[in-house]
Amino acid sequence: MLLFLFFFSATCSVAAQESLITAETPVDDGVLHQWLHSGDPRLIAWAADFARRTHDAKIVSEMPALLEHWVDPKALSGDESEAAQRRAIEAVLDTLIQENTQVPASAITAIAASFPAQAAILIGRLPVSESLATLRGWTYGTTGGWFGFTLARIAAMMLAKNPGLSRDFFWVRDRGDVGFVASVVAASEEEVHITVSSSNEQPRIGTGNACGDSWPHPLTPGWPQVYAYDLLENDPGATAPIVVDLERDRIVSRRFEENRPPGSCFGVRGLDPSTRHQLIAYWLGIPEKEMAWRPVEERTILWTNKAAYQHQLGEITEAEREKLHATVEALRQRGLLTEFEAERIAPRLVVSVQCEIKPCPLSQ
Repeated sequence: MLLFLFFFSATCSVAAQESLITAETPVDDGVLHQWLHSGDPRLIAWAADFARRTHDAKIVSEMPALLEHWVDPKALSGDESEAAQRRAIEAVLDTLIQENTQVPASAITAIAASFPAQAAILIGRLPVSESLATLRGWTYGTTGGWFGFTLARIAAMMLAKNPGLSRDFFWVRDRGDVGFVASVVAASEEEVHITVSSSNEQPRIGTGNACGDSWPHPLTPGWPQVYAYDLLENDPGATAPIVVDLERDRIVSRRFEENRPPGSCFGVRGLDPSTRHQLIAYWLGIPEKEMAWRPVEERTILWTNKAAYQHQLGEITEAEREKLHATVEALRQRGLLTEFEAERIAPRLVVSVQCEIKPCPLSQ
């Protein structure tokens, strides 16, 4: 089997690399095939561009195999070489997406870590029977880095719609093999922040929101226009294709010119206590705001004496623990957890205490 390594190959002729190509250059399947497998990122991008614009099914059908043998540019040195390889893969992925091609899960896996938006779009086109193993792997964040958390979230949302189909076992530390719903519940968490104060004034919680920004740059000379993708979550103005939609939570894809990336205030959140809480509310069939507990709770204990403090601390902890166990029981009653899972699985309760009295009486 041939390995298609994306770098400036010494086997590519200087003439081919320096030849002027435009959208009007006469080509046929033989030329596009040669370009696609040339190892030259620029020629690969042009092959993808022509195949997309002419709807060349033969050339498009050769692209998934190319992805499976892609070499991550981070493994090679040289900034320009890395950028060229990324543009080539973006061009190939854009053609596959725009031509509505079903790409095998093995090819999607090969590019997922570097191109999570495109991977999310492509995985959604596969039947569950073909995507289940990949989605299961993504829920563990196996693609690495922040993008791993993004794909974990998208995979969890896709699996959440068919929890019965995802009874395939998930391993949970110290709990053994459990189903997908149980794995989400086991990874869920409620964090209770308790403030010990001498007054009833509630602590102020600061909030902030940072929006992504970007800067355009000129089109790379000699290259076709290359298109990239990103993902937006709950953007009220978005009209882009839907990647996954779970109740009131919608993630869409956005296509843009690679050299003119747009900014966004609607980036996709990762799989974390907050988004797991949303999944549990979905399975319970209730709005998230009606859940008995929240991922983060704030409580204040007004100090009188140590005995009273310990009593209130115990009451708060036990009340929240009961809410978590009630959630587990509700999921069991809906058939989403087995008896075995319900006996062993529960969201984690984390309690932290902050003393605002100086000197703090807790240390005395």
